[in-house]
Amino acid sequence: NVRLVKSAVAGVLAGWLLLLAIWAVLHWAIVPRIDEFRPALERQAERVLGVPVRIAAISAHSDGVFPTLELHDLALLDAQGHQALRLPRVVAALSPRSVLRLGLEQLVIEQPELDLRRTPDGRLWVAGLELRPSPGDDKPAADWLLSQPEVLITGGRLRWVDELRQAPALQLTAVDFLLRNSARRHAMRLDATPDPAWGQRFSLRGQFRQPLLSTQESRWQDWSGQLFADFAQLDVSRLHQYVD
Repeated sequence: NVRLVKSAVAGVLAGWLLLLAIWAVLHWAIVPRIDEFRPALERQAERVLGVPVRIAAISAHSDGVFPTLELHDLALLDAQGHQALRLPRVVAALSPRSVLRLGLEQLVIEQPELDLRRTPDGRLWVAGLELRPSPGDDKPAADWLLSQPEVLITGGRLRWVDELRQAPALQLTAVDFLLRNSARRHAMRLDATPDPAWGQRFSLRGQFRQPLLSTQESRWQDWSGQLFADFAQLDVSRLHQYVD
């Protein structure tokens, strides 16, 4: 059918023209004036994360096909307006596809330092912010994170303090984490170095799949897949202090 072929060709051309228009807007309209969008980006991040967000400065580069944004001194604030978490440098890559779905092509977080704490009454705190359960199954921050094509964390530090169990603080350094998401598939890898008394650097890798009818990215309880662990040396006798 000639008419059907013409309609298909017209649809493809329209799609390419739309992508080209978005690419042009990214490189010639948004990149040169990126700092003017800082308040809007702060509001969008606050909506996703549920806490106030402040960005000290934003710069943009368009040397390649996709422009990249550099966010400097991104801070999450607590209820009193104090800085609870500071990320020195965050790099975000954009593409026409990511703009259409209000996301990123790649997100890189460098050298984050994160403290996790459980109080004697069982409440969880992340970087000075209380982690409260969302109403129902609504987890917008987790849904957004698990819908991004690639998230990379390099050179991080993670510290766990369990005041409920009164266990010694547990710390991981040189934490590298890679998360790749595609249609209903999630691949992740974690490499970290524990305290010397625990053992040597280890690696965890996982490949998971969402059910066909799943509508929520963060509903990890419904996932299926495999998890691989590689420990060169680990003192498992210490685990009883942290888990039953």
